[in-house]
Amino acid sequence: MTQRQWSGHVFIGMSVDGMIARADDSLDWLTGGAAGEADDPGASGFTEFMASVDHLVMGRSTYDIVQAMGEWFYGETPVFVLSTTLQTDDSRIRIVRSLDEATALLDDDGARNVYVDGGRTVRTFLAAGLIKTLTLTRVPVLIGEGKPLFGALPADVRLQLDEVKAFKGGAVQTRYTVR
Repeated sequence: MTQRQWSGHVFIGMSVDGMIARADDSLDWLTGGAAGEADDPGASGFTEFMASVDHLVMGRSTYDIVQAMGEWFYGETPVFVLSTTLQTDDSRIRIVRSLDEATALLDDDGARNVYVDGGRTVRTFLAAGLIKTLTLTRVPVLIGEGKPLFGALPADVRLQLDEVKAFKGGAVQTRYTVR
């Protein structure tokens, strides 16, 4: 088996109780000012993070949410959307039907640093051992119910804490390396 030349990286905002969206996919709690300074792509490190990645893989739900926002945050970065049902003429994306197809295309494209986004997609990549770093920005709000970032995994995923940042407004960002 050939060792992968790329690694997956997560950069995501979440509520203190671990939700990345409400049950209806709403992000009003994240974009409504609760994030404070962390909502600024430059201050939060998102701009720098995007400059460090050369590919992005997201799930269908995440793609739908981004489309509804009306702003494309990824510039010219190649974006793969994991979906078995999506049909679109959006030339900014490539639809992939499985994790195996996504990893083969990343290998073929010569990917090095891959941004992995979306709850199910992050969990799938974590379970497959394809995530190297997790940057989690916890916004100071409890939403109670919604879509969690983490769920069942086939085994424990051990993490090493690399950095903690506190932002004006109370958001806290932690960066971990998967051990």
